[in-house]
Amino acid sequence: MPTSADHRPVDRRKFLRRAAAGATFALTANSYAAVAGVNSKVRIAFLGCGGRAQAHVNAVKQLAAAGAPVTPVAVCDVWDGLSDEFESTFGGRTTRRKYSQGLYPTAVTCGLHPDDPVHVTKDYHRILDLKTVDAVCVATPDHWHARMVLDAIAAGKDVYCERPLGRSIAQANAVAEAAAKSDRVITIGVQSLADPSVTAALKLVRSHRLGPVVHLQGGAFRNDARGQWRFYRTLPQMNPKTIDWDLFLGHRFEAAGEKLAPTPKDRAFDPVTFAQWRCDTAFSGGPVSDMLNPVVTRLLAATGVRNVKSVTASGGLYQERDGRTVPDVVTLLAEFDEGCHLNVTATTLSNYPVEEVIRGRLGALKFVRGGLHVFADDPAKGTTFPPRLDRPLAPVDVIAIEPPRNETETIWRNFLDCIDRRDPNTLCPPELAAAAVAVTGHGALTT
Repeated sequence: MPTSADHRPVDRRKFLRRAAAGATFALTANSYAAVAGVNSKVRIAFLGCGGRAQAHVNAVKQLAAAGAPVTPVAVCDVWDGLSDEFESTFGGRTTRRKYSQGLYPTAVTCGLHPDDPVHVTKDYHRILDLKTVDAVCVATPDHWHARMVLDAIAAGKDVYCERPLGRSIAQANAVAEAAAKSDRVITIGVQSLADPSVTAALKLVRSHRLGPVVHLQGGAFRNDARGQWRFYRTLPQMNPKTIDWDLFLGHRFEAAGEKLAPTPKDRAFDPVTFAQWRCDTAFSGGPVSDMLNPVVTRLLAATGVRNVKSVTASGGLYQERDGRTVPDVVTLLAEFDEGCHLNVTATTLSNYPVEEVIRGRLGALKFVRGGLHVFADDPAKGTTFPPRLDRPLAPVDVIAIEPPRNETETIWRNFLDCIDRRDPNTLCPPELAAAAVAVTGHGALTT
């Protein structure tokens, strides 16, 4: 039982200094020159060259331009790709946009020759065989994540993988176990973990200021008349001649004894499925894996809670009946051995949010843009808060923390720093990502 001394308020200035020091990695061009081994650049290969991968390519190029010891050297994607400009009209507004995705356009962006069959290929195994590749960035559809990370570990590569770590609990655990047995540096791309508020929250939780943590709350909410993920472009250039459909499916491969996807006989070529795979349960959990997984990961990272005891998932497809098989409303309830309960919900039918809160016996913590709000609670005084939030509650402490300018770049800086120090404790290591999948892996609801 903690003593009263355990609940003393922390010195906020010292707290913020410690939080900032432990949560960010922001090397300047000059300080990169002091990094050991700066002349030996980390050579990155990109596995998957869709929209999300372009953000990674741009981050690596910007870091390299700033003097970071990193360079892109290879790309892999199942689609030849396309570069063009187009007009998009939505919400009464027309904008002109650039589009550059797929294998050959990404090769050009990385400074590679599209006709280089060694470093520009549709077969990721050929990339993993290259001694000139030190690390890979996996930004494929979700169903490929676990298999590619396992293969990359076996090939001796460091790995940046987009979340989720796997489609199932078994897959995520298999990756976490393989990572623990290796000497590889692996990070999972939960971009919001770049925010120092997460580390600051964990320090506050461990200071016992909130008392025992008993309840975690969060959610993710979107609303788009086009249908969530249906706004991704389908193009005439996406056809059986330009896409290796067999490799996209990955039906010949498994992870943790589970087949990655249906066979071409069961799932014939379809450009809509290729471009909008997040709408199909064969390749994605939809709002569970794309929207709730990062929320769960952030709450677990901010509390240190890991050991899932039970999970209940509920939801369905109520409005977006456009051929998708993922739900448009879903709620996950999880209980942990640490004596804590988690309640997260998501919908693609409404944009109205819920507060992201950590509740303890002696107080609560709310995440806000640019910091944390802390609330005091005293069980000796009974129930003092109103039964509903008619107006915002006044916190006893406001902890201002500057969010990162670019979350993706911040995650990459941390990843490169951990590679340099051979430190497996990245902002999102596999054990944390696997704990999140232990919650969201139960929720891949089929409608």
